[in-house]
Amino acid sequence: MKIAILSDIHSNLEALQACCRKTKILGVEQYICLGDIVGYCADPVATLELVMNLPGIVAVCGNHDKAVLSGNFPNARESVQQAIVWTRRQLSEKHTDFIRSLPYSLHLQNIACAHASLYNPEQWQYLYQPDQVRQCMDATQATITFLGHTHLPILYYDNAMGRIKLMTPQEGIPVPIYQQRRYVANVGSVGQPRDGNSAASFVMYDSELAEITFYRVAYDFTKTAKKILESDLASDFAKRLADSAWEF
Repeated sequence: MKIAILSDIHSNLEALQACCRKTKILGVEQYICLGDIVGYCADPVATLELVMNLPGIVAVCGNHDKAVLSGNFPNARESVQQAIVWTRRQLSEKHTDFIRSLPYSLHLQNIACAHASLYNPEQWQYLYQPDQVRQCMDATQATITFLGHTHLPILYYDNAMGRIKLMTPQEGIPVPIYQQRRYVANVGSVGQPRDGNSAASFVMYDSELAEITFYRVAYDFTKTAKKILESDLASDFAKRLADSAWEF
């Protein structure tokens, strides 16, 4: 089965639509969303509606999703807090009920999913260090774990010596998944990449071939930016879509 794994859409409808067009061409049969469906951009309702109606959709909760339920984002910048309040006002009970139903983690046969880490997933830590990756790996028996949160597409694996190794994936080049190893794949961000590449990022997992492929999809981010500028959201959210390499 071909499964598309999407994360950190952040209410960016144009980026999500572009990814869905690509997944249709690839023959994707099921979708997994790793959270942060909302936040930053100006289309939370349309984005949620599209996610909720993707074939076979299963999803986990992200920190922005969680914040929307309470209307509060602890320790966030003022502009991010304002975006949470603005987003909450747009949503209907149907949308908040969907977000409220999302678990922190999922285990599906030989794969596991969380927004930030399988290790204390509700703490939203950013996985950058080998010891953090090891804690995530040790929290599951699954061969491969899919994450988002950092907005950086990257693949970690343990080698024969048990050491955590890092691989920077090449777009469109399948990576074989071996059962004797364990992997942690950060799928990057659909709606707000942070690696200097403005193109939306997602991963396809082919369970029959036992391989994953990272994809980048260009989209009209100027249209997304215009919507942000026409809303009550911070203008910085629009500017950052173009260069995508920014501090957070």
